[in-house]
Amino acid sequence: MGLESKSITAIEKQFAELGASAPNMFWEYGTLWIDTNDKANLNVIKDAMLEDVLADGFDVDFNLLKATKNEPWDQWAMDIVEKG
Repeated sequence: MGLESKSITAIEKQFAELGASAPNMFWEYGTLWIDTNDKANLNVIKDAMLEDVLADGFDVDFNLLKATKNEPWDQWAMDIVEKG
């Protein structure tokens, strides 16, 4: 199973265990795009990535893309980065 598929499955499982629905998200060009305004969702996603997907030595980094006139919603971008 590829990284993208494995990560989506792990994230959705983590949300299901919490009795919640995962936000809309998709991979494109090595970045996971997440449609959410709830920062708690980012913690769940980070936990799933660190516990079930990534090897030791890697972490995730989130960046917020604020709404614009053409796209009136906030969106988060998650990238995989090396620790340290």
